[in-house]
Amino acid sequence: MQKILVISLLFFTPVLQAAQQGILSQTELTTLLSAPERPAADKDRDVTRQPVSVMAFTRVSSGDNVLDLAAGGGWYTELFSRAVGPQGKVYAQNDEVIWRFAEKSMNERTLDNRLANVQRLDNIAIANMTVPPASVDIAFTALNYHDLFFTQTMQDGKQVILRNEVVDYRSALAAIKTVLKDTGILVIIDHVAKAGSGYEAANNLHRIDPNIVKFQLEDAGFKLIEEAYYLRNSADDHSKLVFDPTIRGKTDRFMYKFVKQ
Repeated sequence: MQKILVISLLFFTPVLQAAQQGILSQTELTTLLSAPERPAADKDRDVTRQPVSVMAFTRVSSGDNVLDLAAGGGWYTELFSRAVGPQGKVYAQNDEVIWRFAEKSMNERTLDNRLANVQRLDNIAIANMTVPPASVDIAFTALNYHDLFFTQTMQDGKQVILRNEVVDYRSALAAIKTVLKDTGILVIIDHVAKAGSGYEAANNLHRIDPNIVKFQLEDAGFKLIEEAYYLRNSADDHSKLVFDPTIRGKTDRFMYKFVKQ
C-alpha cells in the first residue's frame, strides 16, 4: 500500500506550497518516462525504481533547478533533465569515488550535448561544488548516500582503498544547504541496513542504517518533513549485499524529504 507520512505539515506549509506550484502531474510524468528518446535500458529499470512515484514525491516542476548528487551514470539525471525542460537546469555531481565507476556511462548519456540543460560536476566533492548559492529547488540522491562512507572494495580478490577516510558529512551537507533555496527540498533514497550497523554496512553491503541519515541531517540543520513507503520491502532482511542476485532491485529502501531549518 502506497502512503506518505507528513510531519509537522502546518509548520512547513509555506515550503510545501511553494514546492507544489506547477508540479508535474502523474500523467505528465508517465508521458515523460515513455518518451522514445529515453534509452531502452533505462526503461527496463522502471519497475523496480518506480520513478513516477519517486519524482511525484519530489514535486518536480518545469523550470526547476535540480542537483542530482552522486548521480552515477545519470539515470535520474536524464529524468530530471526531461522534467524541468529547457527553462530548468540539472547539476549532475559525482565525487572521485563514484566517478571512477560512472565515467563511461555518463559520457555516453551526455554525448553530443544530448541533455543540453545538464551541467556535469565530474570528480568533484560535494563540499567543492560550483553551484550558485540559494539556486536549487531540489537536491536529490538515490541509493548513494551510503557512498559518503564507502572507503574500500574488493577487486580480483584484492582490497582496493577508495578513500583514506569517510567523507565529512557536515561539510557535504553544509554545501547542500548553501545551494538550496529557502523553499528547496532534499530527497534521500537508500538501501536499508540493520540498526546499529554503522559505516561498515556501506563497505560490506552498500547499505546504511536510516537512523544515521536522520541523525546526520538533523545535526546539519535539516528537518525531516515526509517519508514515503513506495520502495519498502519487508521481505528484505537487510543482511545481503545489494548486488546479490536474490535481492538486487528489490532491496528495502527508505525515502526521506528534508527542508532547511
